[in-house]
Amino acid sequence: MSTSQRKTRTKQPAAVSPATPPAQKAPEGVQATTTATAPVASLLTQPLGLEGWAHLEAPILAALATHAPLLLIGPHGTAKSFLLERLAQALGLEYRFYNASLLNYDDLVGIPVPDATQESLRYISTPTAVWDAEVVFVDEINRTRPDLQNKLFPLIHEKRVQGIPLAKLRYRWAAMNPPPRDDDPDGRDNYLGAEPLDPALADRFSFIIEVPDWESLSDAEKRSLLLDQFRGRHEFTVPVTDLVARARRLYLGFQENTPPELTEYIISLSSQRSASGQRTSPRRNSNLLRNVLALQASRVVLRQAIDPSTPASAVDWETSAWLAVRHSQPSLAETGRLDASGLLAAHKQAWKLSGLDASDPWRSLLKIGNPVDRFIAAVRLRVELDDVDLGQLVLDAQSSVAVPAHRTAFALAAYLSVHEDRDVPATVVETLAGEVRRVLEPVERKLMVPGGQIGPSRAVGSICSQLVTGPSLPDHRRDAYTRNLLESLLPDGYAGTTPSAVQQLFATWWARLNLDSTPAAEEDR
Repeated sequence: MSTSQRKTRTKQPAAVSPATPPAQKAPEGVQATTTATAPVASLLTQPLGLEGWAHLEAPILAALATHAPLLLIGPHGTAKSFLLERLAQALGLEYRFYNASLLNYDDLVGIPVPDATQESLRYISTPTAVWDAEVVFVDEINRTRPDLQNKLFPLIHEKRVQGIPLAKLRYRWAAMNPPPRDDDPDGRDNYLGAEPLDPALADRFSFIIEVPDWESLSDAEKRSLLLDQFRGRHEFTVPVTDLVARARRLYLGFQENTPPELTEYIISLSSQRSASGQRTSPRRNSNLLRNVLALQASRVVLRQAIDPSTPASAVDWETSAWLAVRHSQPSLAETGRLDASGLLAAHKQAWKLSGLDASDPWRSLLKIGNPVDRFIAAVRLRVELDDVDLGQLVLDAQSSVAVPAHRTAFALAAYLSVHEDRDVPATVVETLAGEVRRVLEPVERKLMVPGGQIGPSRAVGSICSQLVTGPSLPDHRRDAYTRNLLESLLPDGYAGTTPSAVQQLFATWWARLNLDSTPAAEEDR
């Protein structure tokens, strides 16, 4: 890669970027940017006196524009019900509110009575019945009895009750407190009676949004929230119906002209998550594509509502993709947990891959989920891969090895593979050298081993006695480094592992990196 090409590289945060491939030309209609979002004025939440919600307005508007099921998750007192009720009022729709913890099925369908034939039932509608509803909001949905939860399933998923279509129903909304977490054994943050939402029901919600709690607000937001209670009823500064209509028109237009890179992105993201043991269904992936389009439409509309001169092209697609992924995770309703940093890393990797040419070596590399395996594969692309990129892969791989002794073993193998015949950045070489200095500059150690005790020192001695020593033998170079490695970790460097495991890992990496064929190995011969 030339110097001029390197200057166009997009710098990524090291904490979330598994590697930084060369910057790609942005595909037509898709801007390849970062996931940072510029602050925007609030149109849906702050006008109502809500603080800390501005970053959630795009997914909320996206749910309104698509008529997709929406689930809000948050502690009690965070204004979930308040927001949804005010949205229904602003949209001028027939609204039904149900508290799932108190709900009976008759509250939904009315009073069942035999029909004239005495062979089936008809329902006498009541003021709470769902038949004429345009908006249904089910609060405390994870406190519903299991039998009633099953009956809510077709309502949320199909807009049906008892198999009967609800012709007028447009929106299905729900709210819940966070489910109990298995990593909170004392249950201090758990809600009595709140249960994990059934996975099948959670999967039917297109948007699943965590709302802000008091502790997540800034001091300025807290002060504004406290004083706002004395200011009376607030109204939306821009008609919600206008925002929804504009976002829906743009969303339908994106459906007609979906950028092909988005499908590549979702396929790549799904592959990464499957490799890490997280299954995604065809329905969920199809839903994700719709959410990306809806988020892009909503972000454009919100930006243009503030500044009409903003061109649609100024709103980047990558941020919309990330927001769609972040606010579409059923695990939040099932377990209350979300690995946001891991999800962001997977998103960034999938986004990079979606913009690469089929012949680009990064295309095959970014499909490899394990950073160590990715680096080893990159070493085999000695001509095609830029040395700067290879250096980044080295650091990503090293940082992914959790056990300190294993990390030292990997650093040694990586150092031997790149320090002589690859022009990786000096900072990469220095980082690796710092990790393996004790190996490369061994000192004589005298260790006292209590009689009869089998510990790392005795195990290292046993292994080293079996290593080949003659310089003419084929494994001499590998075994010399193995001896130095094992001894350098004494006396207390084997936490979480054993000398035998370190030896086996180092031998495996040595073979996979083909270190017997490096220039230094050739000189030894």
